[in-house]
Amino acid sequence: MNKIMKQRWKMEAIQTCEVMVYTKIFLKFPHKFLSCGPGKEFFMYAHERGGYYMFWQHMENAFPGSNILVVTLTNGESKRVEAQSDEETLKEAMGVLKNMFEPNIPNATDILVPHWYKNRFQRGSYSNYPIIFNNQLVHNIKSPVGRIFFTGEHTSEQFSGYVHGGYLAGK
Repeated sequence: MNKIMKQRWKMEAIQTCEVMVYTKIFLKFPHKFLSCGPGKEFFMYAHERGGYYMFWQHMENAFPGSNILVVTLTNGESKRVEAQSDEETLKEAMGVLKNMFEPNIPNATDILVPHWYKNRFQRGSYSNYPIIFNNQLVHNIKSPVGRIFFTGEHTSEQFSGYVHGGYLAGK
């Protein structure tokens, strides 16, 4: 049995911290079809199935001429989308856009779907501590076991769940 498995306190801490999935899907279009400018960067889609292609952002303010829209999915919807083909995801996303705006908007020419959940080395995007936890849990998560050290965004008490939290915790 390996050294970590013998450390019950470490295994309990790891199992208490859930890994969530946060997916940003990028759609490239042949040209800009939405108005942009201050206050016109984000929009939302309401669907009876909560979280279904809900949060959208066009990238024109940050990257003029990019013609890229980003849609954010989380946990259950992220996992569902990762289980289907990118072509099916593109079809669904375009259906939402055509429903929100008009049927004759241009079709996306490309799609990028990150697969954080399917990646066997990641299995998700960020950590999620339970609603009720104590500081001992965070201490146990980041405590070394012998010469094995644990770090990442999940070990940052101040910036848990963020890239810079992982960077700072690693330093």
